[in-house]
Amino acid sequence: MNEEESALMASFSLSSYFSDCFTMSPSLLLFGEPLVAISLLRVLACVCRHSVLSIGWNAGALPPELHPTHLIGQIDGRVERQLVGFQFPGFGVLNAQPRQWSGASVIYAGDSEPNSPFAENCLRLWVSSANRSFGLWEEEPEAAGIIRLQNQLLMYRLENHSKVKASRFTVPDFCSITGEHARTLGRCIVDAPELQSQLTELLRTRNDAEQTESAGKLDAMVMEALLVCCHERKPSVHVGQIATLVNTILTRDEETLELSAKQVGSRMKKLGFRTVRLDAGGRGIYLLNGECARIHQLVRSFRAAASREHLPGCPHCIRD
Repeated sequence: MNEEESALMASFSLSSYFSDCFTMSPSLLLFGEPLVAISLLRVLACVCRHSVLSIGWNAGALPPELHPTHLIGQIDGRVERQLVGFQFPGFGVLNAQPRQWSGASVIYAGDSEPNSPFAENCLRLWVSSANRSFGLWEEEPEAAGIIRLQNQLLMYRLENHSKVKASRFTVPDFCSITGEHARTLGRCIVDAPELQSQLTELLRTRNDAEQTESAGKLDAMVMEALLVCCHERKPSVHVGQIATLVNTILTRDEETLELSAKQVGSRMKKLGFRTVRLDAGGRGIYLLNGECARIHQLVRSFRAAASREHLPGCPHCIRD
């Protein structure tokens, strides 16, 4: 792994020893080469707290007070449903008695994007086939060193637990998700501001990418498609029709990505548009005057290309 990836994994491993101190436990999604991803899970099992390697999830298999580090070799619908329980202390399942299992988690997702909205809270790492694998034949000779390192990390937890829990470390200029990652990982670094600064710079690229995506690209394209519908004087529009327009805009901008109606509907919901069932054609929104005014306002806030286009006779464009 390169230096940045190694530093990120080191910070993640350290944070697994303090998952009971956080509002949101650290979580990581792995994408890419399966053999290398499984090797990375094995490496993390050597250094993370209370590591449990598994191919799925069984809520009744672990004592709730363990706060294990979940290292899961493949994602499925059941694992996706448990993401909220991994990430947020206090959330669990109700069987004969309530069970909670929050703790650090690393999940191999392969090449597919998980459907759970909580997947957006995860750090992400692409593992390349260029990374070499790590197997039991390498782990066994290092057993004594692994135990020694785990003991050192446990001692670090015992000596610094109260400091980590009381830490107010934050990066104010980071957006919400990357800011939470910075808080979680940075709080675990005690009395070493230079290491906290290095971590901040390590996450800055990810923060910039998230801000770029949220401020412009896909959400702005959804807004541009809604603006087209307003200017076509449509009384209502289905989510599927909006998705078709979004994909036309993506093609115009020479993007190869294609969004489904479900993905567009999810983005509309985050932007504050409540869809309703219009007819047999499915869900959508009514383009009343108030809704069209809000669409124009959001398009301007995203600085989308369509915000510079004024349709003669449109009362909302005249107000620009």
